[in-house]
Parts: sequence; C-alpha cells; structure tokens
Amino acid sequence: MKRSDIAILVTAVALVTGLAGFGIGRATAGKAQVATPGFSDAGSQSGFGVGMRRGGRPTFGSISSLSGNALVITDSAGTTHNVTLTSTTAYTSGDGSAAAQSDLTTGTSVAAFGTAAADGTVTATRVIINPSAPGGGSAPPAGSTQAN
Repeated sequence: MKRSDIAILVTAVALVTGLAGFGIGRATAGKAQVATPGFSDAGSQSGFGVGMRRGGRPTFGSISSLSGNALVITDSAGTTHNVTLTSTTAYTSGDGSAAAQSDLTTGTSVAAFGTAAADGTVTATRVIINPSAPGGGSAPPAGSTQAN
C-alpha cells in the first residue's frame, strides 16, 4: 500500500468516525440523560442544585443549621436546601482524607451528593467537607456556588 493510499484511508476513517459521532449527538440531543444510580437530577436552575443534577453537581454551600441527622445548606443565592444524613452517608474532607459527621459544624462549606425527594430534600449518600473548587484550588467562600 502506498503512502498516499494510507493517508486517504486514515482520512476516510476519521471522517466516518466524526460523522457517526455527530449523528449520535444529534439523535440523542434533548433526550433525558441517564441518571447515575443513587443520584437525582432534580434541583434548582441556578448554581448548584439539589442533590445530583446534570453534570454531576452537588448541593454546594455552607451549613446554616444542623440538628441531629438534618442539616440545611444555604447557597450563594440565599436558597436553603434541606439535607438528611443517614447511617450510610460517607464523609470525606476536601483534601480526600477521611472525615466524620461530627466534623460538620454551622458555617462549614460542604458539597452534598444524594437523592432528592419530591419536596426537594436530599438524602445524602456522600458529603464532602470543605470541598476544593472544581479544577483544583480553594473552595468558594462559604455559601457560594459555582455558576453553570
């Protein structure tokens, strides 16, 4: 096979692959995304929503109240999100080290992942305490959210 034939073959394969990807993207555009088990796609339309939304965004803000297994997270828009903790909720620190429910205190920045009920309450499967900002660096100030 000549070099020019190989170049044509590689170009044809790349073109077919690109067109196939474009076709699949067009065919699935606007359709519901497959939810990750254990996470909800419900939530507010600004900043981080309730539970897991499209793109894997958790409820993110600061703890404005904490009582037993219930906490309230306030985001930067001032919206409050009720979160229920269970015996199976996993806790980690933003640096990846182990954490515990006892590390949760009023004013602490958190990211809560979980399933949102119809009323918007999130049952947390995982809570990150003092999470780092996406892409590295420090977390936003307590109570703030990242824009979509």
